[in-house]
Amino acid sequence: MSSVYDVAVAGSGFAGSLLAMILRRQGRSVILLEKGKHPRFAIGESSTPLSNLLLEGLALRYNLPGISPLAKWDTWQHSYPNVDCGLKHGFTFYHHQFDRRAAASSDREDQLLVAASPHDAIADTRWNRAPVDEHFVRKAQIAGAEYLDEVDLQSSVEAGDEVRLHGKRHGSDIDISARFLVDATGPRGFLHRAFALPELALPDFPQTQGIYTHFRGVRRLEDILEDNCSDPPYPIDDTAVHHVFD
Repeated sequence: MSSVYDVAVAGSGFAGSLLAMILRRQGRSVILLEKGKHPRFAIGESSTPLSNLLLEGLALRYNLPGISPLAKWDTWQHSYPNVDCGLKHGFTFYHHQFDRRAAASSDREDQLLVAASPHDAIADTRWNRAPVDEHFVRKAQIAGAEYLDEVDLQSSVEAGDEVRLHGKRHGSDIDISARFLVDATGPRGFLHRAFALPELALPDFPQTQGIYTHFRGVRRLEDILEDNCSDPPYPIDDTAVHHVFD
C-alpha cells in the first residue's frame, strides 16, 4: 500500500466506488475502504431520467466507458446482462384497504400511474444493490484504486496535512494516511460516529419511520388485481410499485 494516499474513501457503495474511479482518472492515488464484504445487502435504488443523465454525463466527462451503459435499460442489458436490475417505466401507486382483496376500481380513484420513460430502450432501471455495488467496486479496482474490505474504522485524526485513520482488519490493527478523506458510508456513518456529531431536530419535518424487507415469489400486480384497468400507459409492474395503506 502507498505510504500516504491522495484520497481515502470510506464506504464502497456505488457512490464511493464511482468517486474512486473519477479520482483515478484525475491521476490521484486512492484507497477504497469497506466495512463489509461484497456482495452485501443494501437497500435498493431506482434511477430517474435526471439521475441517468447525471451518470451518463459523469461517464463521458471522466472517460468511464464501463459505467455509461448503466444509464439506460437497453444498454445495461446488452453490456451487463448478469448484473441484476429491473425495468422501470415510472411509478405506480395503488391504494389498498385491509381485509379486502386487491382490486382496481373502474374510475382509477385508487391508483396513480406516473410515466417517466416512453419505451424500454431508454427506460430507467431498478438496482439490485448487491450485484450493482460489487460491479462498481470491480470497476474501481480496474481503474487502479486499492481496495480493502472487512475494515472496521475506529478513529480519524488530523495530523498536519494528513488524515490518519485507525481501525481493525481480521483482528489486526490497520493504519492509513491520506491527504483527504471522503465519508461515503451513508447517514450516521463513520465520521458521524468518530466525531460524536450531534443531530439537529427538524421541528417542521413529520415524524416518520421506514421499514423494509425483501420478498420472494411475489406475483405481478396485474395478475392479481380483480378488475385491472384496460390499456394502461405502460405495464403497471415495470415500474417502482408503491402499495399505499391508510
